[in-house]
Amino acid sequence: MKKKTAAVLLTAACLLAGCSSAGSQKAETSQPAAGQTEAGTEGTEAAQEELEGSLISAEPKEFTIFLNFNNMPFDSSWQVWQEIAKRTNISLKGTISLTNSNEEEAFNLMLSSGQLADIIGYVDTTEMEKLGQDGGLIPLNDLIDQYAPHIKQAMEDDPRFLQAATSLDGNIYYIPKNQELLSAEYWWIRKDWLDKLGLEIPTTVDELHDVLYAFRTQDPNGNGLQDEIPLFDRAGWKMPEEYLYLWDTSTTFYPRDGKMTFEPLEENFKDGVRGMIQWYAEGIIDPEIFTRGASGRDTLLSGNLGGCTHDWVSAGNYNTSLAESIPGFEMVPFAPPADQHGVVKERVSRYPGAGWGISSQCEDPVTVIKFMDYFFTEEGDELINWGIEGDTYTKDADGTKHFTDKVLQSELTPIGYLRSIGAQYRIGMCQDGDYEKATMTDIGREASELYDSHPEWFGEDMPPYADGELELKYTAEVTTEYQNLMASIQPYVEEKFQSWVLGVADFEAEYDEFVEELKARGIDRALEINQEAYETYLNNSKMSTSK
Repeated sequence: MKKKTAAVLLTAACLLAGCSSAGSQKAETSQPAAGQTEAGTEGTEAAQEELEGSLISAEPKEFTIFLNFNNMPFDSSWQVWQEIAKRTNISLKGTISLTNSNEEEAFNLMLSSGQLADIIGYVDTTEMEKLGQDGGLIPLNDLIDQYAPHIKQAMEDDPRFLQAATSLDGNIYYIPKNQELLSAEYWWIRKDWLDKLGLEIPTTVDELHDVLYAFRTQDPNGNGLQDEIPLFDRAGWKMPEEYLYLWDTSTTFYPRDGKMTFEPLEENFKDGVRGMIQWYAEGIIDPEIFTRGASGRDTLLSGNLGGCTHDWVSAGNYNTSLAESIPGFEMVPFAPPADQHGVVKERVSRYPGAGWGISSQCEDPVTVIKFMDYFFTEEGDELINWGIEGDTYTKDADGTKHFTDKVLQSELTPIGYLRSIGAQYRIGMCQDGDYEKATMTDIGREASELYDSHPEWFGEDMPPYADGELELKYTAEVTTEYQNLMASIQPYVEEKFQSWVLGVADFEAEYDEFVEELKARGIDRALEINQEAYETYLNNSKMSTSK
């Protein structure tokens, strides 16, 4: 499969950690209030009511945490987390070396050591759920019900949040990071180039072809060379997927009308591959499509070479940063072009994602769940989203917030600065859409409002579709089988697709043989597994909505 998963024997690791069924029982017996009797629980609750302000504990308490987000291991010295500790009396101590940016490696080392942090967060939600099912994380259902009213309310208010948090066995093993905004990435195009060539913003895939072909052949950057790269991306391995979306297809699974499909077997895939072969041959698509990498956007736009891309709101920031070096430079958002069937669709959107859970080795899960609940209060929400009032943001009388120049004028991007002080970290929280809009330029807000005002562009009944892959939940019985199947299927698809686009193999001559090879590698069984997982998603979605 494309996405990396931790290559660890979780069951063996949990045995080392003492977190099998015995570990789960330990967690359950401690839930009333760190091992107290019912009467002791009542006493603890009474004491809690007497605490002032946002204090969670009368005495300072420290818990260990395993968390590494965007190559940034948790750092207790971050300003925001120092403030959180001051207000709650709860501090966290990171267990990952600040010099270790390899999250997967650190996760494997923690599990194999048998020493689990009190709080665990990890990028792969499948691994988090598996760790919970193996006994490494405790079920949070009862703890949330008894001690986390704000998390409980958030799950009641947002069915997607509840569903993302709930494992197939009915337990909640981690609190996800929720999202308020729906749209994530947008189509962007050089309006200054359009104006120079007398062209309109394209509205269909065929119109997009004609515009991009003009970008390639009519010298919109005016240097007398045919060096323009009309269509580019910086999305790494998923870059080809974003081009295939133009023909409503991909190299992997996608549900349609209640039925799971493997798109390389469908007619749209043929349209998409033929289109990409043509566009690549005509020089429309970046010749370094498979190797360009994350710096591609900056390289091509700052060089006045790039014309169109599918990217985050920050693509609009170049209108300011390149204003002096490229006079008239203007990137503008536009609606997803209608595909070959006239349908407008945007596949990339936001879903609840990875967060944090409580390990079976935590001796005081009640205090920890109360601490986790703090981030769903107004005060905790503002700290983790905006930083510290008066320092990183101000608030109007009506509650509207504004970032200060410390954030907006930093040498870092606004989000980069916030993360450098510990805000916007990957924990169980609700990411405030207003925080992001407060950092946007006018053109960025225009992009966000354009896409968010058209929910019909985003598929209904869609499971999370992150980085070009469906994020379905699989039972323990089929997980290994499915991973083994896709370890054979997905690399084969990617290899053939690349060879066709680059012109080193003949798509028309090889397609039938390609389909037969997929069947030989077990694609029909993989489809069955995904169909079952999708039906489970739909059923759980209905139940979550009805609650």
